[in-house]
Amino acid sequence: MARGILWIVLTVCALLLAGCSVSVIRPPSASAFMEKKEDKGIVNISGSFFWGDLIGDEGKFVYKRKGAKTVEQSEDWHEEGWGYRDDEWFWNLSFSFQRNKGYFKYGAGFDFSTPFVQIGFVSDYLGVMGWSNLCLWEFEKIEHKYFQWGGGISLIEQLPVGNNFRVGLTQHLSRNGRESNTVKSGAMWVSTGNHSAPVFYDEIGGGGYVSFAPNDSLRIGIEFRYGRDLTYKRFDRSNDDEKSSAVNRYTVNLSLVSW
Repeated sequence: MARGILWIVLTVCALLLAGCSVSVIRPPSASAFMEKKEDKGIVNISGSFFWGDLIGDEGKFVYKRKGAKTVEQSEDWHEEGWGYRDDEWFWNLSFSFQRNKGYFKYGAGFDFSTPFVQIGFVSDYLGVMGWSNLCLWEFEKIEHKYFQWGGGISLIEQLPVGNNFRVGLTQHLSRNGRESNTVKSGAMWVSTGNHSAPVFYDEIGGGGYVSFAPNDSLRIGIEFRYGRDLTYKRFDRSNDDEKSSAVNRYTVNLSLVSW
């Protein structure tokens, strides 16, 4: 029953979000991945909120990376006023179905409109989670033009407290994809016909979570995650001395797991 509901939700979301990015991705919920049910699949619905040095076209800061590839665009591209708009979102939703066989765990779902897979090892005290998007084809863009892969790996240490309560620590190394779009000059929003041109960056970070089971078929997890951007640096637009600062992002994730 739960599996059928999940796939109905995922299908509806995929149809509604057609045209949005299909390769933007960030680390999935670690607390949900640590849920282990023999001979039973689980459904995870997660909501995330981001803050910190989120990237946008407005404001006093510009974000740069060394060695960025630039792509020669067609004359029509320039004449019609096409360009790129960065608009990193401060929230996200994800859905997944997961199952374990012994200590081996696998799953699949959508990170908003991005299809992804998960695989790894899960025990009562230790987990290793790997994830990957499924969209490697080329979009017309400047950054990371030829390589659309996003994914990563996370090490999870968990301590069960009693029958229902758990605390955990996480460390991750990932290649995240953030939101960016092609737009026409002067456009107020991304219109039909424009398309996503996500930008990828490498990240290292860690965090922790707590989770509890209010009943026999539901677990609620609250997770905090910190990430340091290894690809981009932040520069003050009004400062000519080219001094840079690190790009740091923070995430709070609320996950609901049902079986």
